[in-house]
Amino acid sequence: MILPAQISPPLDCLIIDSDDQDAQILSEILGGQGYQIRRALNGSGALEYLQIKIPDLIFWDCSEAEDQCLNFDFFYKYFGDHKHNITIFFLILCYNSSCTIPLEYDWHCDYIRKPFNSQEIMLRIKNIQNYRQNQKVLSESLLNLQQEISARKAAESKLEEISQKLQTTTDKLKYLSRLDPLTQLANRPYFDEYLLREWQRLARERIYLSLIIADVDRFQGYNEVYGYDQGDICLQNIAQTMGTCIKRPADLVGRYSGEKFAILLPHTARAGAIEVAKLIRAKIKQLEIPHPKSEISPYLTLSLGVATAIPAPELPPHPLITVAEEALQEAKQQGGDRIGVGVNWR
Repeated sequence: MILPAQISPPLDCLIIDSDDQDAQILSEILGGQGYQIRRALNGSGALEYLQIKIPDLIFWDCSEAEDQCLNFDFFYKYFGDHKHNITIFFLILCYNSSCTIPLEYDWHCDYIRKPFNSQEIMLRIKNIQNYRQNQKVLSESLLNLQQEISARKAAESKLEEISQKLQTTTDKLKYLSRLDPLTQLANRPYFDEYLLREWQRLARERIYLSLIIADVDRFQGYNEVYGYDQGDICLQNIAQTMGTCIKRPADLVGRYSGEKFAILLPHTARAGAIEVAKLIRAKIKQLEIPHPKSEISPYLTLSLGVATAIPAPELPPHPLITVAEEALQEAKQQGGDRIGVGVNWR
């Protein structure tokens, strides 16, 4: 089916001119183009028509300066938001007429000379219409561009939001990958990574680094009595208590293996590490976790091994671990519930 072409409604024209002959000639020219014509004798009389409908074109004889000064500002305010859709043609006797268009009025205005020339009138109307059409196209293009820019900014903002969420998720996953799932302390891989990093850093500064390795005494017997689920809860309580004993940001507590825990103390000499070990041992005893299968104490206890060194850049940190392990074994062989201290090296 072929749709009929849309026909634009005829332009509505208002002629404001007290001269009957000029008004008649102009009406015939405009009417010949199919325009709708209304006429008022002066600006004041035109208000009656404006209250009914705001025209597309106004032809205003402003040869009387008093009429212009009286009504121009009023019309400008009267039209309000419609002023950009209205064209005013000032009817003048010649180009040097006293009628001038104030620069502050940004709507569409032009002059038409008397006596009228139909070709000039239609040319000026066409020029104005072309100008308005171009302005409309430009405005629509500008609007589309603004919408495109807004959409692009929204997309960029959304992309940035997604990137931030992705980064947050990545950071969270990285953080979780460093944790032991049971105790929420540092896991063994991250502890080893951190130990190596601190070893290299303190080797440059020639500063002490201490390591404590703690082991729950007779923990297998504890699991035999209470079961492995309760054993996991016990390890969680120990881990939480150890965490409260570490205050400095650079210190790190990790689950070393099974029921073993490791505490890394940068910038800490042997005496300071021993004090931390004493605090941890005392705090665990204060928990008074019953341990009926321990011949050491009716409550759960820890044995701890302490090692201290000044890191050297040409050596790995493994000897520090070995010394701490040996000190721990010595403490356990002496009956447990005590602190073994390795010999300082380097």
